[in-house]
Amino acid sequence: MKKQIIVVALALAGAVWMKGIFAQEAAKPAEPASAAAAEAANAPADVAAPAEDGEAPKEISGVDQWKLYWQQGGNTMYFIALLSILGIGCALERFFNLRRSRVVPDGFTAKVIELWKAGKIDDVASLCRSSKSMLSRVVETMLQHKDSKDYNEVKMFAEDKVGRELRLENRKAAMLSTAATLSPLLGLFGTVVGLLGAFGTVAAMGEMGDASVLADDIGKALVTTVAGLAVSMPCLFVFGIIKNRLNLYAVLLEEEVADLVNQIFVKK
Repeated sequence: MKKQIIVVALALAGAVWMKGIFAQEAAKPAEPASAAAAEAANAPADVAAPAEDGEAPKEISGVDQWKLYWQQGGNTMYFIALLSILGIGCALERFFNLRRSRVVPDGFTAKVIELWKAGKIDDVASLCRSSKSMLSRVVETMLQHKDSKDYNEVKMFAEDKVGRELRLENRKAAMLSTAATLSPLLGLFGTVVGLLGAFGTVAAMGEMGDASVLADDIGKALVTTVAGLAVSMPCLFVFGIIKNRLNLYAVLLEEEVADLVNQIFVKK
């Protein structure tokens, strides 16, 4: 829970920070124009001004182009950016925490069986506390029923614990799925809002309307759709990787638990 709160707080801080940066950039363009006008006014009369038609178009840097896209996308871009930050945070948390050592540590089952059969139950409990893995928590559940003579009962409690642990791990990746689903919808929403404005502009211009104006407005409106898809596709890809990894670990966990129950509670 604490990790999720930290991720949300970082996402909100990042969105506010980006909004401040682009707000500052939007206020700057007036300065160069006034400076250029002053230079033109102070220029010697005998120096001919360069012909506008012959001037090469000013190249736009990649950073400036991205800033332009951001401004064209409007407020919807902030929500898409927030989803991207949440998705990145969730992906990093899953890649760091969803490891085999956190689910089914190597050699753990053999140690538990050896200690349990030797009657060292306290050592088994100590081993589980130090491991802090999903398998160790299942073994702790089995320790609560160590005196049970019913194999099926112990197996039922162990499998129930496995199911609950896997459901909790699935929930931790839910933000990636949410970002992958919601970001293209936000992009579509921004595009629809932009198209409404575009057609409103054409309607206001009447018969004198220029098709290029409509094309320009539609191009701006599509920025949010591109941004939403750019966030959705990586999130969906990473979610698939994490889902497959969790499914693999789930199979390994079920096999280890079945081996533990058979080795400890089934009388040979």
